[in-house]
Amino acid sequence: MKTVFIINPRTDRKKQYRLMKEIKMHFAGQRIIIEKTIRPGFATFIARKYAFQAQKEPIHIYVCGGDGTLHEVINGVANTPNVYVSIIPIGTGNDFIKSFDALSIDDFLHLENYKDPIPMDIDLLKVNGEYAINTISFGFDVQVAKYANHMKTKLPLKGIVPYYMGMLATLLHNSVQEYRLQIDDQRLSLQEYMFVVFCNGRFYGGGYQPCPDALLNDGWIDVCLIKPVPKKMIIDMAKTYEQGKHIEYPEYVSLYQAKTIGMNTENQSIYGNLDGEVRELRNPTIEVVEQALHLYLPNIE
Repeated sequence: MKTVFIINPRTDRKKQYRLMKEIKMHFAGQRIIIEKTIRPGFATFIARKYAFQAQKEPIHIYVCGGDGTLHEVINGVANTPNVYVSIIPIGTGNDFIKSFDALSIDDFLHLENYKDPIPMDIDLLKVNGEYAINTISFGFDVQVAKYANHMKTKLPLKGIVPYYMGMLATLLHNSVQEYRLQIDDQRLSLQEYMFVVFCNGRFYGGGYQPCPDALLNDGWIDVCLIKPVPKKMIIDMAKTYEQGKHIEYPEYVSLYQAKTIGMNTENQSIYGNLDGEVRELRNPTIEVVEQALHLYLPNIE
């Protein structure tokens, strides 16, 4: 089996240094390949190259970065036999791995835990041809991501700071939008929502739980719809949203499960958030692609 490390060099330098030391220690005398991304989208190109090679030889890809790097890699290897993906979370945002309750971030970081990895086939979400491993969302958090990405281009901000600034900016503006949704055969009337979130994993946005019962391999999309909340309730709602207890406000929150969701935008563009990556979409259709990715998880026993 060929071993490939895809590393995002924009991640924390100390974490990269520790990773390189571990690679040298655990793979001493073995042939491995280390690829570093050089621009946004490059990890998809690298992953696709090795997915093609997997026709001849199985490939084990270690994704070294955050959720953005993982998003790019899965778009290069989805639905490909003989490609196995492990996650080394050295990025800023590492929400996806939080869905594995029995594993800590340190469990994912130590390469010794992959000597005899635990295989797991998981579903992926897909919207207008692009895959997402964790969540696809519209509304409030998309505006936060847009503000944060803009601030990072204008100011020397790193880590979670631009996202907090983006959240503040979004709260000061109207983040409510109208959506016309069809959830499988159920057509919903035109409705205003603050949050429209489609989940494969349980956590996003730094630890919020829009769909606390979501499973990665159950063949379903979990859906969370939140109507506009009075400003005086926002802090309390945010606390319950983080705990996954927001369903305590049924007058504002609705949860569904579906195989396919259609969003009729009347051919107008709207912005969506795919694993933290902002995309411009028209009439998006979100579907679940079952058993589309082969994971190798750390074995801590």
